[in-house]
Amino acid sequence: MEKALKGTLFFLRLFVWFSLRNIRKHRGRALTVLVGIALGAAVFTSVRLSINASLDSFTKSMDLIAGRADLVLVRPGGYVDENLISSLLKHPAIVAASPFLMTYVRPATEGADPFLLIGFDPILDRSFRPWQIAQAGDQDPMVWLNLLKEPYSLIIGDALAQRYGWVNGDMLPLEHSRQKAAFSILGTLKPEGLALAQRFSSLFWPHFSRPGRP
Repeated sequence: MEKALKGTLFFLRLFVWFSLRNIRKHRGRALTVLVGIALGAAVFTSVRLSINASLDSFTKSMDLIAGRADLVLVRPGGYVDENLISSLLKHPAIVAASPFLMTYVRPATEGADPFLLIGFDPILDRSFRPWQIAQAGDQDPMVWLNLLKEPYSLIIGDALAQRYGWVNGDMLPLEHSRQKAAFSILGTLKPEGLALAQRFSSLFWPHFSRPGRP
């Protein structure tokens, strides 16, 4: 055992001696190799950090959108029939269910960027996703009542309002899949809960029973 240890130490000393000798003779080459290794490690680390940050941001957004839902029912290439909600609510294994739509639209103006438009039932959705209107006081119930009874109305996120300078009462022509519709702004959301799903987003009640939904 002692003989093997001495042999290993001798090999390590010999390796270090030859390495130091080579570095002294070719200092420029050694420095280039060390810099290349350092740059490679730095680039790899930065890419990994960027990927992890992107995945973390995406995961948090999806968690905010999904809310407390355990299961999500989807129909690829189309809408799930809203009449299924009543049947789902009658099932003994289901505590709550709520319809939910999500798509990207953009203002019908030159150079405007798209933003996330979310459609939901303000009453059934309360048990799934947290959100709050920025206005305080007696106006809150009236805002949600108007959202339910007025077609083509929405509540925008605070970041979206600040970016475009939109205020309550403005009419917004929005485009989606070569379709255009004008929406009225009823209020703004506090920067919390569902409003943080993406930086620029807005909520609306889809009025499923009405034609021409976006």
